[in-house]
Amino acid sequence: MKIYKLTNIKALVILALIMAVLAGCDKKKERIYELLPPDPEVEMDVTDGNIGMTVSIENTGGPNAGEGSRKLIDNDLSSKFLIFSFEPTFYIQLEFDAPERVDAYTFTSANDADGRDPKNWKILGSNDLTEWKELDSKTDQAFTERKQTIRFEYTNADSYKYYRLAISALKGGTSGLFQMAEWRLIKRPKQ
Repeated sequence: MKIYKLTNIKALVILALIMAVLAGCDKKKERIYELLPPDPEVEMDVTDGNIGMTVSIENTGGPNAGEGSRKLIDNDLSSKFLIFSFEPTFYIQLEFDAPERVDAYTFTSANDADGRDPKNWKILGSNDLTEWKELDSKTDQAFTERKQTIRFEYTNADSYKYYRLAISALKGGTSGLFQMAEWRLIKRPKQ
C-alpha cells in the first residue's frame, strides 16, 4: 500500500481547518430564545373534575336512581334530581382532588312544578370541611320557565377543595319536594 504525501497534506489541512473552527467556537455566548406568551386563561366548567358528591338528603332510590343526585351533575338538561322531603338545612356538596377556583355557576330548572325550584341559597367554599367561606348568596330567585339555565357570577380569588350549595327555601316554601335539572361550577379567567 502506497501512501502519498499529498494525501497526508490534505488530511493535515482538513484537520487544521476543523481545529480552527473548533477553536473559534465561543460556548460562553448567551443564547436568547424568544418564548411565546402564555396562552390566555379561558373559561372552564370544572364540575366534571369532581371526585365526590354529597347530598344531605338523597332521592329515595339512591344517587343512581332515575331522579337520584347524580342526575344533578350529569350535563343532561333533560334529567333531574328530586327529593321528597326538603328541609331548610339541605345541601349539595362537590369535592375536588385539588383546590379549584370557582367564581360562577349555573342552575337549570327541572321539567315540572316550579314550586320545587330553589328560591334562597348560598354557595360556600372550604378546604377542610370545618371552616366555610360564603362566596355567594341569593334570595327570592325564580325561574321564568322550565328547563331554563340561569348563570350567577361572583368575585372569588381563592381556591377550595369543597363547594357546597346550601338551599334554605324553595319557591313553594320550606318543605315538600325539591328538584333541579343541573348545577354547574365555572372558573372564569382571572380579572
